[in-house]
Amino acid sequence: MAGLTKISSDFNAPTGIAFDSKGEMYVTDWSNNSILKINANGKKETFYSGISSPAGIVFDAKDNMYVSSYGDDYILKINRDGKSEKISDGYHTPTGIAFSNQGQLLITNRSTGEIVSLDLQTKQKNIVARGLTTPVGVTQLADNSLVVSQYSGRLTMISPNGTQTELGAEFNRPGVGIVLIAPNVVAVVDNGAGMVRKIDVQSKKVTTLVSNLSQAVALAYHNNRYYIGTWGDGSVYEFNN
Repeated sequence: MAGLTKISSDFNAPTGIAFDSKGEMYVTDWSNNSILKINANGKKETFYSGISSPAGIVFDAKDNMYVSSYGDDYILKINRDGKSEKISDGYHTPTGIAFSNQGQLLITNRSTGEIVSLDLQTKQKNIVARGLTTPVGVTQLADNSLVVSQYSGRLTMISPNGTQTELGAEFNRPGVGIVLIAPNVVAVVDNGAGMVRKIDVQSKKVTTLVSNLSQAVALAYHNNRYYIGTWGDGSVYEFNN
């Protein structure tokens, strides 16, 4: 597809993608139990290893990295100097993670159908959404509504008062990768269809951005470009829309 470029390959299972403040890319490699750093020409280097099934990955404003361990049910923090610590545990297959508008960490508890909010200062956890089915990705809109992707086929918007609106009628299996790209527009990996789609959450209009992807899982949006991790061929792609 025009605009789609493979920038790195030979991953085991690229699941999450994030960029630090310098624009450097990091990828969680699920089956390889590691986090990889990708340089400008696509060369990989191991940044961190020994984390069981790393999934979601985000950076805060100080370039602290946060990663969910799906296999061991904890959140790992790695600071800019490379020091790591487990900052929170007791989750249930935590998968995609994202920052809330208030700076808390939102964590998808896949096996219990919940979204958990973690206060990074107090380490207090609160369940902010229940009743989901295999949630794997989450993002937050400007009005504090959540949009959650679920492998069950659901894409659900949850308003601040708890009202749930289903958006996934045109989706096959929404995956881990979900990002806010405009005030009311979310881009989502459709793992089951091998696509990345965007949806206007108000009109529910769905547009296909990229197709013919092999088991797409990861998605990031950086400098107006999409970055997609695919399990089928173990690659990371850049898409310029």
